Amino acid sequence: MISSWDDLRHLEALERLGSAGAAGRELGVAASTVYRRIAALEQSVGFTCLVRGKGVTPAGRELAELARCTGTSLRGIAQRAKEQREEARGSVTLTTVDGFAPLLMAPLAELSASYPSLRVHVHISDAGLSLRKNQAELGLSLVQTPPSTLIGRKLFPIRFGVYGTATHVDAPERARWVVLGPPLEGSWLGRWENQHVPSGKIAAATASRRLFVDLVAAGVGIGLVPAPLAELRSELVELTSYRPLTAGLERPAWLLFPPELRQDVRVSTVAKVVAKHLTRSTAATSR
Repeated sequence: MISSWDDLRHLEALERLGSAGAAGRELGVAASTVYRRIAALEQSVGFTCLVRGKGVTPAGRELAELARCTGTSLRGIAQRAKEQREEARGSVTLTTVDGFAPLLMAPLAELSASYPSLRVHVHISDAGLSLRKNQAELGLSLVQTPPSTLIGRKLFPIRFGVYGTATHVDAPERARWVVLGPPLEGSWLGRWENQHVPSGKIAAATASRRLFVDLVAAGVGIGLVPAPLAELRSELVELTSYRPLTAGLERPAWLLFPPELRQDVRVSTVAKVVAKHLTRSTAATSR
């Protein structure tokens, strides 16, 4: 019975290379160690594998060939195990607000094309799934400081501005407004609107951030829009007179996940692709 795969490796190397010295150099051991390991192999199998001065015996050559075949199989198994560890497969739930949806199109397209075994569930909600309750693996959000129970990557700052159509540029003071509706009127953006938007000038209110941008782009009124989203809509023009009032609204975008998923290939793959596209998009906006 063969007691050690390493003993077989020493015999295979000597048979293939022709000498204990050459085998030792390949394996990183002394020639005496090669002889000692082959002697241990002979003790295990009960027959002679090597005769000093004459070389490997016929029975030893059969064992050497077995070692080569087994080694190839083991390397194949090890390589496949490595690939499985590194391959992004399965599903990942990404939670964010609907305002970010247009920015996710390009990264989701790349993930679909490049990772056929990966499925991304995008959950759109202002309340959002809880990362801390394991309802989602990855979250894209605007926060000044992430919760201490989550880790992630700070992507870039998101600037907000007051945008409207070209018809609003000449007389912004006469424009009506689109604002956030319940339950978002109590959010940090909602509080800004409560402070700066006269109630008599509100044309529409909605809890959907994506509909919000659509309404502003349609000319319903002016409103607070994240600059990266405004850049995607050619109809929108920033009313720069409001910049002093909106300067304090800037927030960093974060990709967040629970710390136990730090080494999860699925999560790291989605995070890497999303971060790449969003960073590229925001860089283009700043230019």
